[in-house]
Amino acid sequence: MKPLVASILLGISLLGSPVWAQEYTVETYQEIFKGDNQFKQKQAIEALTIAGLSDPAIYDVLEAKLLESLPLATEKNAIDYSAWLVKGLAYSGNDKYSATISNIVNGSYHKKLKKYASQALENLAQYKKWNAILADNSQYVAEQSPKNNAFANALKSDDLELMRLAAKRIMDDQNYDDFLLERLSVELKNPRLMSNDKLAIDTYANMAKALAASGNTQYREVIENIANNNPNKKLKSYAESYLKKYY
Repeated sequence: MKPLVASILLGISLLGSPVWAQEYTVETYQEIFKGDNQFKQKQAIEALTIAGLSDPAIYDVLEAKLLESLPLATEKNAIDYSAWLVKGLAYSGNDKYSATISNIVNGSYHKKLKKYASQALENLAQYKKWNAILADNSQYVAEQSPKNNAFANALKSDDLELMRLAAKRIMDDQNYDDFLLERLSVELKNPRLMSNDKLAIDTYANMAKALAASGNTQYREVIENIANNNPNKKLKSYAESYLKKYY
């Protein structure tokens, strides 16, 4: 797994509880990052992974909190906190923050923090592309929330890593909204990017898992069709296991 995706997915699974129960706004993010509740800040950073937000009004406050944290980043918990903040800053996809991140990479900081900062520079470039996809409101459905539309844009994209990230977030956030389940179903019925490539298999396996994990029997037939008819043996095997586990 690429360092970029590994670092993003690691963050997704650390906090446990769903973060999409709260509808974040620019003002909410600002309030959280100006405060001192590190748990809420980490939850907010998780939410940014697929929000498609690049607004400096959010990330300037996050950057200030990161800079404030750096002199204290000399022991495990403080290093971990700064690592979360630098990771979150990268989700902006905004080059204006590259100097701050580069200063950590090139500075005399703990090797763990420097490693996360190095990954954040890669993420920054990736999120410049991803945020444009996620925030493309020409694809939005008026009746849906910004978060659901961002998820749907990810699933409709031509980027397998972004599609996989969306599927994993749906599961971690337990966001089994009918709108998203239908989008997953459409993509699984017509797996337009499917191949024998490892990333493609893993992406569609996670999408099938997200659909099955909803427990919605309306979509059981979609999973059964993959298990019975998909030419890829690995994906068939995954689908068979989901049928046993979730239905």
